[in-house]
Amino acid sequence: MKCSLVLSEQGMFSLASAGVTTGWLRAWLMAAGAASVHVEWLHHDDWRHDLADWQLFVGQSDELEYIHRILSQDHVISSFKLDNPDRQGCCFRRGEHTAVLIPVGDVVFQRHHYLTCFNRGDVMRPLYVCSGEAQRLPLEAGLSASLEPPADTSVLLNDTGLMIEEQVIALLRRRGLGLRSVESCTAGALVARLCRVPGASAVIDRSWVTYSNQAKHELVAVPEACIASHGAVSKAVVCAMAEGAIAEGVVSVAVSGVAGPAGGTPDKPVGTVWIAVAQPGQPTISRRLQLSGSRHDIQACSVVAVLQLLIAQLEAGAM
Repeated sequence: MKCSLVLSEQGMFSLASAGVTTGWLRAWLMAAGAASVHVEWLHHDDWRHDLADWQLFVGQSDELEYIHRILSQDHVISSFKLDNPDRQGCCFRRGEHTAVLIPVGDVVFQRHHYLTCFNRGDVMRPLYVCSGEAQRLPLEAGLSASLEPPADTSVLLNDTGLMIEEQVIALLRRRGLGLRSVESCTAGALVARLCRVPGASAVIDRSWVTYSNQAKHELVAVPEACIASHGAVSKAVVCAMAEGAIAEGVVSVAVSGVAGPAGGTPDKPVGTVWIAVAQPGQPTISRRLQLSGSRHDIQACSVVAVLQLLIAQLEAGAM
């Protein structure tokens, strides 16, 4: 099946704001059975002459109402239930052609209801989400996917197409753990990503943004002597940040780094980031990252790396 992903400019902006890339959308569609997926703009109107078997429209409500009016002229409309009982989705069919309209707000966490319209309820193919960018389907910086098991199983995060924030929330709930975060260079982006997931409130306890050395000391008890001896971007400090947030039944994560474009030194150039995961009674696990790109790239990749490290620890049963 050939599929076209039709996006409005506003829809694209909203997706980006929600942290969803066209890479994720393409991968989910291929897991539903699409052989290929191409992207086109809604405002060009080329979609009206598209010969694709499937069309997925992503946009704001008024934009989708416009598409609804056009498709309803020569397509059969069917509705389906969403998780919210007061709302329904709709699917348009004409012969072998299927079109689905999805509001931006439903793209991530109600996607399965929409995707099954295309494959008429068939089982979704496994989608192997992996760390790194070596797999066939790029998802976002630091993540890629494949429809086949990766040769290196150590990079596998999940085989169900879950976004990493969904996977983290599910793992924490399964283990009955809460989560706290202490962020410096990511400025709250880590906990913001996790809190997009419905049900996050069941596991997210609290979070601190500790940019200044004073905040690190006052809020999570990082010793001033530790900061003076090692610097804020160091293994010792990031471990102290994570350990200063732990509590019974709560795992904590911490991140501290140089996101740039200024602030780097020969020993700690821009892109140097330390991350850590801690829990009472367990050794604190830390990693040093050396990232590249813009400030945004470094922050985004740091968030992905922290979540990957947390997943690895939770999957290993160390917590």
